[in-house]
Amino acid sequence: MMFFVVVLFSGLATGMNLPEPGLTPDNAVPFAVVQDVARRKAAAEWPGCQPGTVVPYVDETGHTVGYMFHFRTDGAEFPDYEEVVNDVLAEREKLTVNTDLTRWRSRYSHLLISARYDRTPIVCYGYGTSEFYAVAPEGLRRARAILGPSAFLSRIYFISPVTFLEFSDPAGEVVIFSAHFERMWRTREDFVHFVAEAKAIAGVSEFDPVAVAVYRREWDEVLTRDFGNFNAVYVPQVERAPFYDWSYGCTPTSAAMVLGYIDRTQDYGRLVDWFWQRWDMVEGEWDKQIPNVQRECALRMFTDTTTGGTVINAIAQGLYLVGYDNGYDFEMVEDLGTSGNDWAWNTIVQEIDAGYAFVWSAIWAVHSLAAYGYRTPDKDLYVHNTWWTPAEWWHYSGNERSHVASPHPRGGDPHRLEVRYPMGDTFYNSFGRGEVLQAGDTVEVRWDNFGNPAHWVAIDISFNAGKSWQLLDSVPDGGVYRWFIDPATAPAESVRLRFRQYYNGQLTAGDGTFGCFRLIREPLPPTPLSPRSGSQILAPPVVLLVDTTLTNVDSFCFRVYTGTGDTVWREVKTTPRCTLPDTIFVYNRSYRWICAARNRFGWGEFSAPWDFRIRFNPGVEERTGAGEFAEICPTVRHLAAGRMELAVAQPGIVDIYDAAGIKVRSLPGGENQRAVWDFTDARGRRVKPGIYFISQGTGGLRTTRKLILLD
Repeated sequence: MMFFVVVLFSGLATGMNLPEPGLTPDNAVPFAVVQDVARRKAAAEWPGCQPGTVVPYVDETGHTVGYMFHFRTDGAEFPDYEEVVNDVLAEREKLTVNTDLTRWRSRYSHLLISARYDRTPIVCYGYGTSEFYAVAPEGLRRARAILGPSAFLSRIYFISPVTFLEFSDPAGEVVIFSAHFERMWRTREDFVHFVAEAKAIAGVSEFDPVAVAVYRREWDEVLTRDFGNFNAVYVPQVERAPFYDWSYGCTPTSAAMVLGYIDRTQDYGRLVDWFWQRWDMVEGEWDKQIPNVQRECALRMFTDTTTGGTVINAIAQGLYLVGYDNGYDFEMVEDLGTSGNDWAWNTIVQEIDAGYAFVWSAIWAVHSLAAYGYRTPDKDLYVHNTWWTPAEWWHYSGNERSHVASPHPRGGDPHRLEVRYPMGDTFYNSFGRGEVLQAGDTVEVRWDNFGNPAHWVAIDISFNAGKSWQLLDSVPDGGVYRWFIDPATAPAESVRLRFRQYYNGQLTAGDGTFGCFRLIREPLPPTPLSPRSGSQILAPPVVLLVDTTLTNVDSFCFRVYTGTGDTVWREVKTTPRCTLPDTIFVYNRSYRWICAARNRFGWGEFSAPWDFRIRFNPGVEERTGAGEFAEICPTVRHLAAGRMELAVAQPGIVDIYDAAGIKVRSLPGGENQRAVWDFTDARGRRVKPGIYFISQGTGGLRTTRKLILLD
């Protein structure tokens, strides 16, 4: 039996309170029934999953409309709020431009079930979490900046299926945010007025008897439905369907994903030519990897980029014009779904079966998605969303109309081009994780022409994340360009390349690095190889080794220090290897080591520290035992004395090291087990005041004492 860890109406979830449950609506479904449907559906979708938080959704009047169930998919116990938030962020950061979302798995999943019999039972589901984890933390931060530190999450509105977050303070003041924070309301009355206007514009009616009958029949079916029995159909090469970050609006983003799929899988390589970084004034953040076609869609669809809104009638025409602008002829299939034509389900199936992805708009939500597949008998669409969950299954119908805009491209060109190196930062909306190229090096820039080369390729470079471009070179379409990076090239953090392929003087395809890469002059930190971080060193010598693949490097600087930051050894070598004298160590103490490299431009940054622990009796061990080596003189001596006598516990050599661990002098033990040091080094030069270590013995029997020499 599956029991939910956070029961519905419980007070607080760690880190974020649950919103209020809402008033009981007409046609209410008992929560026990909703919970049973959620349990059986989750068990079929994610076998072995563990239940988590259940979040209530309300409509604009405060009546409960649905419940968002969360699950842990790996079988582990559902964790506290902060851990879920951190896990979801970490998972999102690992998404790349080449992630196959049909195979992408998260440790979490979500399932939205309606609370009313006059709404479809299962609204949407998929991997990842809802806005309760993905958006509410940022909403709370913004709300507290407005309402003060006592602000709390009071409601999550679900205006099928768009969500809005309401925060309140103890005095009753509220602030309501849209999911992307592009809109804000300070009273519930203003928000209710906005919803009414939006529904009127979208033509959403409050009651459709045909739709209600459909939903009631669906409820009857899900109560006995075997959710493990279904058939899924996808467009060809669905694994190559892209997932782009929301920018300009949901419709331009969805349209760009559809056109990006066509660009990647068919002979229409001029649709996505390059990527760039732009400031999104709707979300108030940088969108770091936006394809040029996303902007083209926003322009051709007359998207209001201050709100992200697009008029439904402009979608198909906009797609057609973007194809025309890029030299292609798009035949557009367009259908308006209502309860009268089963929400265009036949058109949906027809397009996916024929291999066409399309922009699917839930008009009741004023929201668009990129559709790549469907399921039967449930009539769910597989979509790439433009929100916080990259891929989901959405039910095909809502409480009003839907819209299909499917481009059928014509006039393609068999020549294609895709970048292979450098790719830039390929992680989702990320900066700083791309390749790092070195000024003065020769880099093999590579692209794939799929065995059908054109005549030549123009390569452009941008030093400002794609805002402006300049020609780097024009080369034959051989798939490789040996780029000698001029040593005079200034360092840059936001470099991109774009490629334009030409055949008989005509542009046939284009592509670009997905994210930014870096150009540097000084060398990168060497890669530590040995000893591995966390190593236990059982016997001397301790040898530091770093990666030897760095080019144009003339020196390496090794530094060893203690946990307090005190340097015990620092040495510059011309080789990537450094052997440490065991006399600098203390038994059972941990040390850290780092390394930097130098080229003709100067020293680069140090590597990240690795640590190791000394588990043998080294030369510098600040202890003596009975019968061990001891000094006749006191620990502190003055150079003015001219000399000092050292007791020798057994015949042998006495070694003297300075504070850096460098051997200063070796003394033979004299008669009566005495050694005399005249305060000079091996070359006869007088040593300077400071700390010295006097070591005697062999192997693990060595003993050492500290000596302080003063003027």
